[in-house]
Amino acid sequence: MNAMVKDARSVGMDPDGLARAAALLDEGAQNGLYPGGVVWVERRGATTLIHSTGYVDFEQTAPVDENTVYDLASVTKPVAMASSMLILCQQGQVHLGETVTDFFPERKLPHLKNVTLRHLITHTSGLPPWKDMYSKGQTREALIEELLSIPLDHDPGTHYAYSCLGYILLSVVLEKITGMGLDRFASSYVFEPLKMHSTGFNPNDWSRFPIAATDNCPMRKRKLVGEVHDGNSYAMGGVSGNAGLFSNAADLAKFCRAIAFPHASSAQVSSPFALPSLKKMFENAIPESIGGQTIGWFTFPNDMMPGGDLISRRAIGHSGFTGTAIIIDPEFELFAIMLTNRVCRDDDGADFRHLRRRIFNAIVGSIMW
Repeated sequence: MNAMVKDARSVGMDPDGLARAAALLDEGAQNGLYPGGVVWVERRGATTLIHSTGYVDFEQTAPVDENTVYDLASVTKPVAMASSMLILCQQGQVHLGETVTDFFPERKLPHLKNVTLRHLITHTSGLPPWKDMYSKGQTREALIEELLSIPLDHDPGTHYAYSCLGYILLSVVLEKITGMGLDRFASSYVFEPLKMHSTGFNPNDWSRFPIAATDNCPMRKRKLVGEVHDGNSYAMGGVSGNAGLFSNAADLAKFCRAIAFPHASSAQVSSPFALPSLKKMFENAIPESIGGQTIGWFTFPNDMMPGGDLISRRAIGHSGFTGTAIIIDPEFELFAIMLTNRVCRDDDGADFRHLRRRIFNAIVGSIMW
């Protein structure tokens, strides 16, 4: 399906360029990089491209459209975890300078005494990027115990190291503060206000739409439908700050719209985000000498940005291991969403990442004025 919802030219975009982006998405499916996928593009408050291709799995169980639900993997970090922490800041329930040990007064955690929530949310805590805390069948409680015992690789604030462990810990802290799991808190304070009715954790319990399959889980070794692909999140019961969120392009467009065009969206939904919170999403929160990371999002000069070569220095973005990505560029008044389930193909993902950059290049390269 290829739907130009509004004439792209009216908001300064070249329809032929957007058609090239759509054709590249088709090419990826035809070449077996993923069973199917969706691209959604908006500029200046107008939807300029919605394009879907392929199927939810390689068995062609059901076709993909903009309502197909995908495992977002690490896109969970900005959309659910960081957004929830900003809401807690707005509510006065927390400030990001509090240390991890403040929330575990019953524990002796000397290695974490100087690690703040700001360090966790900006990947500067010194925690390692990742550790397998699931393959021996650990319970959620055992995983949290192990997480709290992991030594730091660096002094807090001195290095940028993208860390899933830090975001798992953030979700544990959120539960300490609110008495609610991240699933309930994000649903109540982020997704429901934005009318994101197809977004949440453990979607087998609620999804009205087809769910794209994921595959090649090193532990479960079977096709997953509605189960989080990430092993540590799975051991956390599918609810974690690093991964576990499921959503579709239509819902994520509502989220991006509230961030990129807050005034345009205010007439349709009640945005949960205060203006200062939105600004924090777009401001680099760490020294540029060590990287680019806002509260939740990659930004310049972070080379993990999934947006290709043409986005501006002001852009923010995030990607997910399963084949998902969002970019939001305030300079060009644009956002783009790309959802696939590339982990259904068992490889290192290099070909997929090259194609993703080309797709975002074609999208941003469609801007004429």
